[in-house]
Amino acid sequence: MRKLLSYWNQNKRKILITIAVIALVIIIIQIANAMVKEQNKKDSNNQIGKNIVANDITKPSEAVVSNDKLTEKETKENSDFIEQFVNYCNQHKIEEAYNLLTDDCKAELYPTKEIFTSNYVNQIFGEQVNYELQLWYTASNCYTYRITYNKGNLLQTGGQASTGNFLDYITLIKQNGEYKLNINKFIHKEALNKQGSNEGVEVTISSKSIYVDYEIYHMTVQNNTQKTILLNDGTNANNFSLIGTNNSTFSSDISELSVSSLTLDAQYRKAIEIKFNKMYISASKTQILQMNNVYLDKQQYDTKQEEPQKITIKINL
Repeated sequence: MRKLLSYWNQNKRKILITIAVIALVIIIIQIANAMVKEQNKKDSNNQIGKNIVANDITKPSEAVVSNDKLTEKETKENSDFIEQFVNYCNQHKIEEAYNLLTDDCKAELYPTKEIFTSNYVNQIFGEQVNYELQLWYTASNCYTYRITYNKGNLLQTGGQASTGNFLDYITLIKQNGEYKLNINKFIHKEALNKQGSNEGVEVTISSKSIYVDYEIYHMTVQNNTQKTILLNDGTNANNFSLIGTNNSTFSSDISELSVSSLTLDAQYRKAIEIKFNKMYISASKTQILQMNNVYLDKQQYDTKQEEPQKITIKINL
């Protein structure tokens, strides 16, 4: 004990200076750590803010396919309208959401609110969803968006799709200053009123329904002959085809139709719908609908005669 007191008395100044230095170092380290944490927090917040501005996933302004750029007003109006539709669906306000659809979309896909509810709202909005938009294509006041409905928190999932998410293409149409929406990959319907005939068989195309990856042509066929005719035997998808610019050809999905639906009795008229495998973004402009190998006497076809009489009908579009 005497030795410790003696050491203290002899070195008191040095010991106190050492303790003070150590305490000062500890204080400096703590202050530095606090400053680093605060700066990291600020940097993180700034980065989040930048990401939100740079990756606004609900307000795209540039079309990926057509490369068109929307004005700030168009971007806001379009995005706000789609947001309103999604909010109505999330809240299961069926009538309000249904009223935002075009008449063509209702007629094509959802003729009643009940069908819209069961085939769209209940399929996607069983729980609250967020969404991500990508402006895909614009043409003549039609704005087609690729929309991904994401279940869960986008900040947690990063907007990445999962097995529970749903991808759709929706098209915003502005007519007479009013917005309406086409959904479920339906783009729009276009009136045609085009005609073609050959050997007493008349074809009138009233309109076509355009979807993201196919088109449906609505037509009536009048058989003015005295025999039963067969429009297509279903053996070749190119028997019905669309001819476009640069000699491009788009085949039909004729396998969906039965032979009986393509058979017309003498002096008989029939309405038919033909689906063609033409994507909306195709650069080729359709010029002709061509119907090859139309049998003018189905009995000849049924009896396997070697040279049944066949014709081709072309309708200029």
